[in-house]
Amino acid sequence: MVNFYIVGKIENIEIIAKGPSIRDLDRLRKMYGFGNWRKMKGIARVRPRTGRIHLAELHCGMKKSKKTSPGFVVCINNENYPASLELHKIYRVIPDEDAVADGDIRVIDESGEDYLYPASYFAPIKVPQVEESLLRAP
Repeated sequence: MVNFYIVGKIENIEIIAKGPSIRDLDRLRKMYGFGNWRKMKGIARVRPRTGRIHLAELHCGMKKSKKTSPGFVVCINNENYPASLELHKIYRVIPDEDAVADGDIRVIDESGEDYLYPASYFAPIKVPQVEESLLRAP
């Protein structure tokens, strides 16, 4: 059942909460899965069933696509991290927007834990779907 229709563009869109600071994050994850969740708001003209157009603030939860970062990378430089990274080895990427914004990448390294490294130390690779599922296995 639609309670209103959005008329025109949604403007002044901004992020008002990220990840754990979203109150209904558990519900969103249960219904739509894990991901980089953001709560956003914006202003739009809406027309409810009464037919009269109003200016309203809209709120919604949005999940960033997992395609924003590669699933796997190959190490092309392990300078300063020889014990943690092996040259030419494939590493699984853990999506982290804040790290990407700083020029870093989060990978599961030789310790088995996820850590940040300079993104320039890696090259993204495409892995066929069947092999990708094998690489993600514990």
